[in-house]
Amino acid sequence: LESIFVGSEDIRKQLPAESASFDAVNAAFCETMWSLRDAPSALAGCSAPGVLEGLLEMDEKLDRIQKSLDEYLETKRQAFPRFYFLSNDDLLEILGQARDPQ
Repeated sequence: LESIFVGSEDIRKQLPAESASFDAVNAAFCETMWSLRDAPSALAGCSAPGVLEGLLEMDEKLDRIQKSLDEYLETKRQAFPRFYFLSNDDLLEILGQARDPQ
């Protein structure tokens, strides 16, 4: 999802709520990883209070973002039926490169 929301301004404009949610999850994940780097072991770091709950919450948010992205792609496929022949990754690449569709 990072390459979609970080690299494509068009998709960020089309899905502003999901973009903001992704930015929040990305920042929280980076903060969590930053705090875990000082842990003496992976077990000690992951068993710290709040880490598991935070990661599970991030996973739920990412699932919701993915679902919204799939719905967005489905609307594009309904508008242009030939998009049904493309994978989600290919379609996202095409939509991300479209600057001024007319």
